[in-house]
Amino acid sequence: MCDAGDITLASYEAGANLYAARPYVMGEAMARYLARIAKLVDGGTILELGSGPGRDAEYLESFGLSVTRTDGARAFVEMMRAEGFTAEVLDIRTGQFNGTYDAVVANAVLLHLRRDEFEFVARKSRGVVGTEGIFAFTVKKGDGTSWSKAKLGLPRHFTFWQEGQLRQVLGTCGWETSSIDSVVGPTADWLHVIARAN
Repeated sequence: MCDAGDITLASYEAGANLYAARPYVMGEAMARYLARIAKLVDGGTILELGSGPGRDAEYLESFGLSVTRTDGARAFVEMMRAEGFTAEVLDIRTGQFNGTYDAVVANAVLLHLRRDEFEFVARKSRGVVGTEGIFAFTVKKGDGTSWSKAKLGLPRHFTFWQEGQLRQVLGTCGWETSSIDSVVGPTADWLHVIARAN
């Protein structure tokens, strides 16, 4: 049986051009969230997990931050490189996180992980930030897991989270939850999370 994460990553690999070509306007809640992260990091360095076509990185860089762009899909990495950006292929499930950063940021990425994989990534993220480090990410709010072919027409696996679950897991991985904001979206509800190194 194929791993759900492998199937999802293959879908992004195959659908990267379609994903990047979709009309995109950053919502107000996301803009506020990223601006808040930028204020907390204050001109520092960010390791971004799952940069995709680089939209969030570009927005964060507009605040004077230095963003290390990564993605598990080589197609996205090559897309960013073609636009003149430095980007690295990184499968967050298996790859090593290198360097030291002020924050690790992952927008709509960790929701594709199994719960044990999420915990593993949270621990790895803690290992690359200092004592004042930030871990910021968004996941879909809900229970259980599901598959969807929305947006790409290809299968992607999702794990849903509740606030209490996130606080518990983050606490065991060396993070103290600063805030979890519930955001109502057009097709799903989201949790915008900011945690500090504990």
